[in-house]
Amino acid sequence: MPRRARPLESGISHEARLYAHFLDDGQDDGDREDDGDREDNAGRELTLAERIQQQVPNVGLIARNQRLFALRAVRTVAEQHGIRQFLDIGSGPHHAPNVHEAAQAVDPACRVVYVDRDEAVMAQASARWQGDARVGCLTADARAPESILRSPVVRRTIDFAEPVGLLLASVFLFVEDKDAPAGIIERLVGALPSGSYVVFSQGTYDYDGDQSTVELLTALYAEGGVTVTPRDKATIAGFLERAGLEILDPGIVATNQWRPDADAPPGDEADSCIHAALAYKP
Repeated sequence: MPRRARPLESGISHEARLYAHFLDDGQDDGDREDDGDREDNAGRELTLAERIQQQVPNVGLIARNQRLFALRAVRTVAEQHGIRQFLDIGSGPHHAPNVHEAAQAVDPACRVVYVDRDEAVMAQASARWQGDARVGCLTADARAPESILRSPVVRRTIDFAEPVGLLLASVFLFVEDKDAPAGIIERLVGALPSGSYVVFSQGTYDYDGDQSTVELLTALYAEGGVTVTPRDKATIAGFLERAGLEILDPGIVATNQWRPDADAPPGDEADSCIHAALAYKP
């Protein structure tokens, strides 16, 4: 199980703070100290998180299932397919074990670049891993793939002559249709050499019988100024296939159904609400 994240700065955006809160299942004691010194917007974010937890009690499990999927996929790509460099776009706040820790448990030489549009998230990550040449941090938006691919941080850490593990874990939940997500994915994958792998996940209505849970989450996130766009399996398959990727077994499934660890029962798809897939670039 992922360990707790360190307290987040008040300047960190709604989606990052909410995700960290849910990963810790609302146990933010360290983040609640000295409330009098906090900016007002931070207090509103925590209140929104608590409201979401009251109305969607399994939201913490949904977040943790997403995180555990990403870590299993990284381990799979490193152990079974020999990938030694990873580009994690939309990485969010650090939360141990982090992607580079999962990869380096397989081979300490593994390299990772974390990319997030949130300056506070990246400042925190940069300070934490400063001096480690195997870890890079870049403030950039997934909607601007050229700024990522041409970044000196990425070019210094990632060798695009060798296969890459590209993580797009739930980041496209926050990319609206008007921003052409399929084209963004196609451009990012187009920069990867043959033999690369893409770890992909995306929020969906597909595991929510009457769609009420996901509709409620979407509305509550909107109250915090965050627009989310759930997508169905066919749309996600179209994104990956348009980018020239082959979706590997077990296909596009709920995060907690994707190659679960033998000692961890996968649980109910309703505790996922997120599609997951691992794809290969031939």
